[in-house]
Amino acid sequence: MNESHVSRLGRQVASEDDAAGCTAAPGTARRRFIDYVRSPAEHRPVVSPFLPKPDVLEATLQHLGLPTTGDAVGDEIALSRAVDYEPMFMVGCTQFIFPWEIDEQGSDKDRVCYTLPTEAGTWTKRLPRGMVMGSTEASFPVQTEEDHLYFQSACLSVVQREEQIRTFFRQWRRKVADDGVIVIGHVNPYWLAHQVGQATWFLHWHDFESTYRRSMAAVYEASLFVFALALEEGFDFMSASGLGLEMTSPDLFAAMDVPCLSDYAAWTHDRGGLFWYHNCGRTQRFFDAGVFDRIEADVLETVAPPPAGDNELASARARLRPGSCTKGNLDLGLLRDGSVEAVRLATRSMVSATAGQAHIHSTADAVLPGTPPENFLAHLSTARAMTG
Repeated sequence: MNESHVSRLGRQVASEDDAAGCTAAPGTARRRFIDYVRSPAEHRPVVSPFLPKPDVLEATLQHLGLPTTGDAVGDEIALSRAVDYEPMFMVGCTQFIFPWEIDEQGSDKDRVCYTLPTEAGTWTKRLPRGMVMGSTEASFPVQTEEDHLYFQSACLSVVQREEQIRTFFRQWRRKVADDGVIVIGHVNPYWLAHQVGQATWFLHWHDFESTYRRSMAAVYEASLFVFALALEEGFDFMSASGLGLEMTSPDLFAAMDVPCLSDYAAWTHDRGGLFWYHNCGRTQRFFDAGVFDRIEADVLETVAPPPAGDNELASARARLRPGSCTKGNLDLGLLRDGSVEAVRLATRSMVSATAGQAHIHSTADAVLPGTPPENFLAHLSTARAMTG
């Protein structure tokens, strides 16, 4: 374990009473998903597309002659029941660590002022009207070394929002019920919870690495506070994501990502939970070198094939310990733009490549808007027909 990333709270195992209150009912989609991840050899493989867009869900229900609900969560639950798959839902949480607000008095006709009170003072960010945070490199809050001090201070304040966070998570668990699993959204300490742009974090890491590491440690601690609440409120997977080699280097990945990911997985497992890792880029080298295996994620997606990734599914799957489930890996462009028969053929290939191994049949990232219902259904029905 990288001691700079181990929680100051130490390792704590969830009590049986806490775990019992969050147990999924037998036979439900949520229970089927969790049972498969924990014991893949003993359960039917899971089919679970990654976050299909609302327009795809609505169009697919209409294609089947089924009513829509007016709600994306309700639509996916309805579709999953009709087609027999196990849905997953991802719920973000960085807004509770960095609850930026618009300061109308500090804004003018040309610029919008955003503020975030911290113990170090009020953190301020001004952007041209029409631009939102994260839309350009210069629009991220962390731009200077001084911003890191505000960032670190803001992380300490998350404990003041416990009831707000609990209420939000509890509402989500009640909404989804046992009709699917809930994965907590990615905080990603190595990207400072998406408060810094990619080019900027590279420069900051190069120019003042020790400051950057302190910021990583601060947001890691804040994320563990949020994760602990998520586990207590019945969320099924803690999670993180990362870049492929089209956007980072092996050395940077080893220094920034791997220690944190391994610690997240260990922290989650110590509490009886499951850890989910998402990387939809060029990752075959990480599989081949055993990097992903050492993280010990329970679910590892998306094993993206060319052109978005560079993975060969059977080879990647063979590099992981049996206890880790791969998830993926149908190409999104093919799913949206290919023929029904091409989608069926690619899905058959995916199922065959992982036969008898721990694999969740899914897509290589979030299902694109405009994906035809015929193609989406061809993928789902083919995967289910081949897995029982």
